[in-house]
Amino acid sequence: MATIKAWREVMLTAGLELGLDGLAEIVSAAMERELAVLRDDPDLRESARRSVAANVALLVTVVQDTVPLEELEPPPAAVAFARELARRRVPVADLGRAYRLAQHALWRWAVGEIHTRIRSDAEVAEAVEELSDAAFAVGDVFSTLVMERYAVERERWMRSAEAVRSATVQELLAGGPVDVTVASNRLGYELRQDHQAFVVWAQGEDAVPETVAVAVGGSRALVITTGTGVVSGWAPAGTIDLAAVAANTGTCAALASPGSGLPGFRRGHHEAMEARRVARLTHRPAGVFAYRDVALLALLTQDPQQAQTFVHATLGSLAGADDASRRLAQTLRVLLEEQGSPRRAGHRLGVHENTVAKRQRAIDRVLDPATRAPAVELLTALTLLGVFTAGTI
Repeated sequence: MATIKAWREVMLTAGLELGLDGLAEIVSAAMERELAVLRDDPDLRESARRSVAANVALLVTVVQDTVPLEELEPPPAAVAFARELARRRVPVADLGRAYRLAQHALWRWAVGEIHTRIRSDAEVAEAVEELSDAAFAVGDVFSTLVMERYAVERERWMRSAEAVRSATVQELLAGGPVDVTVASNRLGYELRQDHQAFVVWAQGEDAVPETVAVAVGGSRALVITTGTGVVSGWAPAGTIDLAAVAANTGTCAALASPGSGLPGFRRGHHEAMEARRVARLTHRPAGVFAYRDVALLALLTQDPQQAQTFVHATLGSLAGADDASRRLAQTLRVLLEEQGSPRRAGHRLGVHENTVAKRQRAIDRVLDPATRAPAVELLTALTLLGVFTAGTI
């Protein structure tokens, strides 16, 4: 007959074959399917994934029977996820549901492995029953611990001065009527001045965006944590020091255009967040990204699905992912930028102008010159193609 050791052996053997990353992916995928708060927020989704990975690693030690349940402590990544939910005022019910989804996803996987690896129906039934008992016991401990930590973090956050500043900033950004004098006093930052918004975020594990944001903005800046590894700031125009970004490996910054008063405060934050979105969309390396340099791409990629539809409708098979299609698309782009000159295009591409002419004939077979889109639409589609395929511009 099966013993309690049977389900443990199945989980450990199957888990070793799948790996911690594979187990974590099962859980993360289930949570992201069911929880809109994760689907709609990439930063929170990344925090959730780190929490899942840490919890799965801890669960393995529990299954190995090396850590008693009464001695469990939530991993730092799980605490950070709970803290982030508390800071964003996400209801505790969503946190509880996240843990129930995780528990159910792993239970379903384990039951499937038991059915695959144990032949006797009686032993399968006993192993599933024992697994279920263990899963509920462990799940209850995990969720209780993290919910207790959520409550602590929620209370700490609500009492903190940063919470007041963060709530004031959210009120300002929401666009409703605001008493600028009162808001300035709460923030310790004058809203009726010319200022420049920026966003700093971590792109490497060792990056510390909070420290970099303070250095970028200087002593007169308003700096607020707005997400996991994301810090928003506003500084008096002309005072921003971007050298701090280059000095901190793995840190990125997005910079808005200068603006005046409350309208400039709001518009600047929107611009900085859009510059960050484009930088992440195009997989740029760490560095500084000014909104004025990516404003067109920000506009064109507001609706990625519509943008991709436009690309394929405009370029046809030139939007393919194979090397030949990419080569023709690159050639078409350079030709358009060089006003159709094969000689100048060849110089830029590093090939003979006859090679460019040959490619041009191939392009004409795909896109009939008599019916193809205007040059400006072709260039727009080619620019977007670079974003959605190679992640470069």
